[in-house]
Amino acid sequence: MSRTQPSSGKMTVFRSDRHEDLAAMVFVACLVCVVLGYMAYVVPSIELKAPSDGKLLSVAVQQDGQVKKGDVLYSLEVADKKYVQGQLQTQTVKKEVKANTNGKVLAVKVKPGDAVKKDKSVILVLDHEKGTLP
Repeated sequence: MSRTQPSSGKMTVFRSDRHEDLAAMVFVACLVCVVLGYMAYVVPSIELKAPSDGKLLSVAVQQDGQVKKGDVLYSLEVADKKYVQGQLQTQTVKKEVKANTNGKVLAVKVKPGDAVKKDKSVILVLDHEKGTLP
């Protein structure tokens, strides 16, 4: 009676699957480079939307004005909600939004005193410096 060897379940001719892991890493690296290149060189402008619901207090930039990384763009008055000992407490705070990159202000869409909604209200349209990520 002949005995058969138990199969290990692998269906590869290589001793390890390292070549597949390496191929996956190279693919992901290429994909990341394409996405970052697209964002840095192809995306013409970005719309800055409100980070939270609130009221626009001030806009610190002018249309067609230049901004540098770290410049204050606008400030919002928002309600900060916290639970303290099982009680919901609301506090009004001022948030300043700063530029992440150098660029030019193409449009100011709202004016001070306007109410804004999170991720729905466009406040500014910026043309970021080419070669930088927005």
